[in-house]
Amino acid sequence: MRKVLNLVLTVLISSVFSFAGVTISSPANGSTVPTSVHVVASATTQTSHPISSIVVYVDNVKQYLVYSSKIDTTLTVSAGKHTFLVKSWDGGGNIYQASTTVTVSSGSTSSPTPTGGTTVTLDQSSGWQSCDTCAGAGGNGPSAPHTLTQGVTSPSLDGASAHYWIGGSTPYSDVLWHKNILNESQVSTSRNVHHFIYDLYFYTDNAAAAQSIEWDVNQFIDGRSYIFGSQCSYRAGDSWDIWDNVNSKWVSTGVSCGALQSNTWNHVVLEFERTTDNKLHYIAMTLNGSKHYLNWYYPSTATTWSGVTVNYQMDGNYQQADYSTWVDKMKLTYY
Repeated sequence: MRKVLNLVLTVLISSVFSFAGVTISSPANGSTVPTSVHVVASATTQTSHPISSIVVYVDNVKQYLVYSSKIDTTLTVSAGKHTFLVKSWDGGGNIYQASTTVTVSSGSTSSPTPTGGTTVTLDQSSGWQSCDTCAGAGGNGPSAPHTLTQGVTSPSLDGASAHYWIGGSTPYSDVLWHKNILNESQVSTSRNVHHFIYDLYFYTDNAAAAQSIEWDVNQFIDGRSYIFGSQCSYRAGDSWDIWDNVNSKWVSTGVSCGALQSNTWNHVVLEFERTTDNKLHYIAMTLNGSKHYLNWYYPSTATTWSGVTVNYQMDGNYQQADYSTWVDKMKLTYY
């Protein structure tokens, strides 16, 4: 009788926990994938404690953390064979995990669109606007001559780049170019958008003239403002900086952008999230294949406007020397 009871108990326990664990939807085990690997996974528990976090390890090195029961992100991984381990914890300290092994091909470095995501190509799109004084400190900087020319064949990666130029004579003048992605009538669409991937290539003819180059994604929804600001501050400390919305200031991440080189293409990929508790989540930044996971969170601020916009900004140096940048394959993915 005791053996029968033990058997019944074992079967019952197996039944209770049979659906608990981690499911990796992407990448598929044994598959060949590009260097930008789309990772999608979820975790479940049959205990009274909900899943509290998920971590992705690549070859036993921690790469990404999210405080949720689901994960959907893109990781840049070098060519070769790699093992992805997805590990989760529930509130009671129970651990669930699963792994998958893939071959990363060097033949593609493009970032796939996440499931259900929308990608907008930007460098040749109409509707770009610009301002100079609004780009300065406190939104009240000096004016500066500037131009934007699209459809430039050289330099270009795909046959059509966008040429941005800034000049003038007042030191530290800046110019901001901005474009609406979702407008005020698209509130329901914007409300469902929580993740952004800003991906572009840029090239300059006079690296010494660039004080900073800035890339922003801005979301305004349900009375909250989320300005995901990122810049490479080339002449003021060689730092990758992010924008603190509440205190209206740049904060150094401690990550070096490296010396900007003239006449060569640079590739920037920025990943952001608007969290469900109204915070800005700076996930990661990638420059020329070097990816840095930040995972910093900042509070949002109040607004009365709705929409999603992107910015591209060039800042002049102490001499306000003229310089140009060419931007190609510029796109925003949101989901």
